[in-house]
This record gives sequence, C-alpha cells and structure tokens, in this order.
Amino acid sequence: MVSSALRIHPNSTVIHLKRAILFVETGNPLKALHLLDRLPEQEETDFIRAAAYFKLKRQTEGLALLKSMVDKEQYDKDLACLEAVNILSAENLYKEALDFVQKGLEHNPNNTDLMSEGAFCAEQLNDVQLTEQYYRMLLVVDVYSYENWFNLGQVLFGQERYEEACKAYDFALVSNPRFMPAVLQMGHACFQMEHYDDAAKYYLDYLLAAIEESLPSAEGNSIDDLMVFVAEAFEKAEQYESAMEWYEHALTTNPENLQAHTGMGICYLELKNYKQSLHFLEKALKLDNKQSEIWVYLAEVLVNMDKDDQAIVAYLHALSLNPSQAEVLFALGNLYYDQQKFELALKYYSDAELLDATFPNIHLYKALAYARKGDMLQADSSLKLALLSDAHAKELFDQIIGEEQE
Repeated sequence: MVSSALRIHPNSTVIHLKRAILFVETGNPLKALHLLDRLPEQEETDFIRAAAYFKLKRQTEGLALLKSMVDKEQYDKDLACLEAVNILSAENLYKEALDFVQKGLEHNPNNTDLMSEGAFCAEQLNDVQLTEQYYRMLLVVDVYSYENWFNLGQVLFGQERYEEACKAYDFALVSNPRFMPAVLQMGHACFQMEHYDDAAKYYLDYLLAAIEESLPSAEGNSIDDLMVFVAEAFEKAEQYESAMEWYEHALTTNPENLQAHTGMGICYLELKNYKQSLHFLEKALKLDNKQSEIWVYLAEVLVNMDKDDQAIVAYLHALSLNPSQAEVLFALGNLYYDQQKFELALKYYSDAELLDATFPNIHLYKALAYARKGDMLQADSSLKLALLSDAHAKELFDQIIGEEQE
C-alpha cells in the first residue's frame, strides 16, 4: 500500500515517514535511518529516528534524542513525553519510560494517558506501590471509571489486601453492574477472606452470566471450572450436600474434571462415607497421580478404614511428590506409633519438627514415643519442651501412658 502511494505521490513526506515507520516495525531500522536522513527535520522524524536507535541497541543515543525533544517542546511537553513512553515501553525499557511519565505529568497533571502508561510500566517492574499510586491518580480524575477501579482491585488483591480489593471491585460494579470480571474477583477475594457463603453467591452470579451470555472464555475458566468454584465455596462452608451437587454438575459437564473428582472425595470423607470417598479419589488419581494433595486425602480415608499399611504407602507417595509437609510427616509418625514402631515414629516426628518447630504437640508425641521405647531420659527432655507451650502436657502424657499400659 505504501509503495503504491509513493508511485502516485513520490515526493510526499508523510508517505516516506510511514515507510520509515514500517522499516522500524519490520526489523529494518538501518533502512529507516537512511530514509530519515533524506527527509526534512521535524518532530515526527526524530521520534522515528529514536525508535530506530533502540532497535539497533543504540540506547544512549535514543535516550539522548528523546530527552532533547522533550526539553525543546514548550506547549505539548506531556504529549511528547507520551510518545517517548510508547517508544521505550515497546523496548521493555519501563524504568526509563517512567522518567518520562513523571516529566509529562509535571507539565500536565491531568493527562490520563500518561497515568495509564505509568501504571502499566510500574506493573511490569513489579512496583506494586507505584502501580497503585497511578491507578488512584486516575480515579481522582475519573471516579466513575469501572476499569480503573477493577485494576486497582487487582493490585490490592495481589498484595493480599482482600478487604480493600473488595471495595474496589464493588465501586467497579456500582459504575458498571454488568462488568462480570469484577463479580468473579469478588468471589475470589471473599474466598480468600473465608467468607465462603459470599464467595459462593458471587461465583454463582458469574456462572449464570457465563452460561446465559456466553462470556468469551469466561476469564479463562471453563463452565465446569466455574461450577467447581461454586462447589469449593460450599465445601469450605461445610455445606457438603450443596458442594456435592455442584461437583456433580461439573462432572456432568466434564467427566474428567480432576478438581471435581477430588472435591467429591473430600466431601464424602467429611461425611464419613469412606467407600464413596475412596471411589472418587481413586478416579482422581487415574486422571493425575502427581498431585500430592490427593494422595494425602487418600491416606486419610485409608486410616479411617483401618487400612494403616496402605495409608502409610499413600502418605509416603505424597511425600515423594512434596517432601515439605510437616502434617504428613506427623501423621506417619502417629501410624508407626500405633504399630509400636517407635524408632520410625520418632524419625517422622523429628522430620516434622525440622520443617515446623512450632508444630502442635510435637514434643509431647516425641516424649510418648521415647517413653514407649524405654528411653526415659529423652522422654523427660521432650516433655519439658512440651510444657513450655502447654501447661497440661504432663497430665496428657500420664493419661496416655496410663491408658496404653492398661
């Protein structure tokens, strides 16, 4: 198209500039510079020249040219800064771009394009405080911008400031009640704050909208994944029947949804229906046997079914996938203790203590294991440590030892 235009208007500076831009964008910055050298000097020419310098890794020259152009500009300095920011951002030079954002805002504090670019650059640099600052600046200019309220919410969510994030999402929904990404994020924030009933409500609202309005990719989640979100919220709220209903909906939609099979197993475990729990957890492991969490749930089911040897195998498999699980090490210690394998029990209790020195009652259980293997000196030492965190540890020790001796 540019070549055709040149045949008609061979002396057009505008067309030659477009050609130079095309050279820069298609990886021919040297050709762009040669062409620019033949054109009259003007502001746009220098911006393209600066972009070409950056493509050629001549960063010092590029920055110097941009700074010179901004310094020379008297009336539209903020617009010149914005152009510089766009060039630098395209080269992932976000720190340098932020310098021009600041300079431009000094000239025009209400330039929202510069604020938006500032937020973007700060986010790329993982500077959450500066990112938040720019979104708050944008909201001072336009308090009804649902997109900026949502973006602020995302920044706050990323910092685990969930209550503040909820307020930001709520403002986004006040400005635009049908902005469904804010509804989904409200669900996530409520879930993180353990407001599970509220989380289930928001997830349901989003799910219904996703089905009715065919939301594109539903923020990257399939319909069965959204059903699992609803189910997990009910599960955490200990509303197991409701949770299972939604897990079943998810499995009807996608029979191979791993989280739904696992969730069904967890709900049946909580309801003490161990046979059904085992059924769903085994299905989950057929889909993916590399998930440590599923092996842990399987082990818990097997313990409740008095299949301790199988439970030990499951716990060991969980540890092979993720060794940093103090609670699993402790559970193994308890199983070996019950089997009167006190050396093994002590090994796993000690391993759990190494991972988490504050693990509840770890010293009491070590004292019990030492006592059962006849090492009263070590038992007394562990019991003294247990008393530091629990004044009733000696009573519990005597009670458990007494019951076992009977």
